[in-house]
Amino acid sequence: MRDAPPDHPARAAGSTDRPARRPSGAGWRRAWALLQWAAVLVLAVVLVRRLVPDLDLPDLGAAPDVTYAALGGGTHGPANYAGQVVVLNVWATWCPPCVVETPGFVDLQAEFAGDVQFLGVSQDDDLADVRAFAERYGVDYPLLVGPPVAGSPPPAAVLPTTLVIDRGGRVRMRHEGLLLEAALRPALRALVAERPPARSGRAG
Repeated sequence: MRDAPPDHPARAAGSTDRPARRPSGAGWRRAWALLQWAAVLVLAVVLVRRLVPDLDLPDLGAAPDVTYAALGGGTHGPANYAGQVVVLNVWATWCPPCVVETPGFVDLQAEFAGDVQFLGVSQDDDLADVRAFAERYGVDYPLLVGPPVAGSPPPAAVLPTTLVIDRGGRVRMRHEGLLLEAALRPALRALVAERPPARSGRAG
């Protein structure tokens, strides 16, 4: 009987050593399916945060003290609408989510007329584009254009960015991204129902 070569060690009689099994095709498919569901869950969480505003309506500070020239003439800013709920929307005609949410804003402006005032702060350079957009979508609330006439513009790293300001001039919601009509309506109802703050001052 010859000795086994050094690089091929002899196996004991009856040895059952076998190469390790590779995962079956079904196992890989299950693992891939789990990864897909995990990705869908993460995406759903991100979308919910982007589409559903914070309805707790915390006090986020004073409204921006800013005034712009309006497309239709005159100047406008949140301070012009003291006592009303103001929706200050920073947008652009070339921003797809801005286009999607605009018809809902037009409807809400009509629904809450007298209690809520929408203001659209356009980031466009060409006023003709803004004018054509307003005509196409029937925008009847003030569209503010150009750099501020007074004050500093509200920070908006994302378009659209929407601030909802209560009757007392306090920001109660800040939402970045698409804001649909059905998501904004409950917040407007809650803020409209709040009593305006009492004005302090001495008579005479």
